[in-house]
Amino acid sequence: MNSNEWPLVFFTLLTQISLGIIIAGLLFSLVMKNTETSIPLDLKKLLMVTALGCMVVALAISFFHLATPLHSIYALSNIGTSWLSREILLVSMLAFCLFIAFSSLHFNIPHRDLFSYLFLAALVVGVILVWSMARIYMIQTVPLWNTPSTPIAFFNSALMLGGSITLVLMALYFSKNPDIPDIRQMQNVVFLMIAAAVFISLLNMLLIQPDVAAASSGFFSPAVSPWWRHGQLILMLAGFSLLTYWFTLLPDAQWTASRLIYAGAACLLLAEILGRYLFYASYYRVGI
Repeated sequence: MNSNEWPLVFFTLLTQISLGIIIAGLLFSLVMKNTETSIPLDLKKLLMVTALGCMVVALAISFFHLATPLHSIYALSNIGTSWLSREILLVSMLAFCLFIAFSSLHFNIPHRDLFSYLFLAALVVGVILVWSMARIYMIQTVPLWNTPSTPIAFFNSALMLGGSITLVLMALYFSKNPDIPDIRQMQNVVFLMIAAAVFISLLNMLLIQPDVAAASSGFFSPAVSPWWRHGQLILMLAGFSLLTYWFTLLPDAQWTASRLIYAGAACLLLAEILGRYLFYASYYRVGI
């Protein structure tokens, strides 16, 4: 893989983590809707500021991929026909929506009552952004990218990594606020979100994702050791196993549980980094 594509690995993953955190927040709202308690305000702030931080870092990293960063503004001139132009616009829109949503919670600007609408706006923009991001790579001359596997992998990274980071944030928050009710319900939602993502990822890898070795003609991608794919699979299963073990622990094993969450989330993050590396390393063209 070209070394200049490493910024794209982290740019895409950070953007998808941001969407995943928003999706987790939506699931929290749906689960807590019929209970007597609500999501703690400080936890909402923590989720929003983390999602916003991911977008700010993603925007900063994206400039390292450009030969002339100051010319990036011209990419917005083709929004009607270019998925790349749409992606650039949507990245800025998502960062703005998250900033206003956080501001409404923390500073009451424009108003705390508007948070739900701002949150839904961020969710819609985030979904369209990740779809646009996947569409950039689905071009006919790059057959290994032009498959349903690409959008599946991108949205699945949002679920897996967004869920993992949300679990980490919850572990940090609840370690300082252990008496918050309905903790387990929120933990159940995020764990099931990660479990679904792991299952989808396995199906995508085994049944949908094209095999690089089966491709022929055109400009071939550099040879990539199969141990990269093995490493991704091992890390993903190890991370999910750690989180599954945490999920079955007794409630009083707080410190052990936190360590398992951190280790499991780290394994899943490394697995997705390897997976995204393999995605870019699989590049080759056919035709002209």
